[in-house]
Amino acid sequence: MSNTPTTHDHDLPYDPKDLGEVDGASFSQSAAPDGRSVRVTGTCPRCHGGTGREYRRGNPGTGTKGLFDRLSGRSGGTVRPEPDPLHDEVHFCECGHGHPQIPAEVHFVGCGASWRIAP
Repeated sequence: MSNTPTTHDHDLPYDPKDLGEVDGASFSQSAAPDGRSVRVTGTCPRCHGGTGREYRRGNPGTGTKGLFDRLSGRSGGTVRPEPDPLHDEVHFCECGHGHPQIPAEVHFVGCGASWRIAP
C-alpha cells in the first residue's frame, strides 16, 4: 500500500451514497475560535476532498437547569455528557466542489457521500 495521499477526484459524479461507518484516522476535531463550537475536519472517504463542519456546543435540552429539566424528571445535578460531534454525528462531504450531476437543490456542496466515524 502506498503512503502517497490520494488526490481529490473532481470528476467523480455526485451520488448521495451512505458509506456507513468509516475509519476516523483522517478526521480530527478542535475548538472553533469562538469557543462555542467544535470543528470536525478531514478527508472525504469517497472523493478524497478536504471537508469540514462546525457543530455548536450546548445543544438545547442537554443541560440540567431550567423548567424543562424539572418537568422531564431530570434533576439532582445529573449532567449529561456533551455530545461528541466526531462520533455522534452523520457527516456529509462538504468539499466545496460541485461534482458532475449535482442537483441544484443539494444543501451540501460535495460528492454526495455521508458517513459516521467509528469510535
